[in-house]
Amino acid sequence: MRRSTVLGLSVLLGIACTVGVGVLPRAALAQKAEPMPPAKGKQFELRLIRVGNTFQSIRFNVITGESWRMAGDKYEKVPESGEVPAGDYDIQLVTDDTDWMAFRIDRVSGTTWQMRGNKWIKVKEPGEKEKKID
Repeated sequence: MRRSTVLGLSVLLGIACTVGVGVLPRAALAQKAEPMPPAKGKQFELRLIRVGNTFQSIRFNVITGESWRMAGDKYEKVPESGEVPAGDYDIQLVTDDTDWMAFRIDRVSGTTWQMRGNKWIKVKEPGEKEKKID
């Protein structure tokens, strides 16, 4: 009798956990994702990468996406290929020890840019039509 009671409680606990797990994600999905404002004084971030015997660095505003490359002892603004809306931005740098690339993503919308020729170029989204240039 004792085994059947323990078994019964285990089954009930398993069902309760399964039902609970099924309910929580739906509630979480119903919430709208909004960018969190940065903590006071945390509006800028810096990304560094070693490339051979040199380094590359980009400083950026996490809200506006505006960014600058370090050139010697000064920053130079990275030009944009179009309008950049306010969001929650991050930049990643990658290297193969001879060359490097940079990618920027808006963590809210998923919009992504790749740095080409020292300029941000928006990556085409799935299903997005090519813009015709006259």
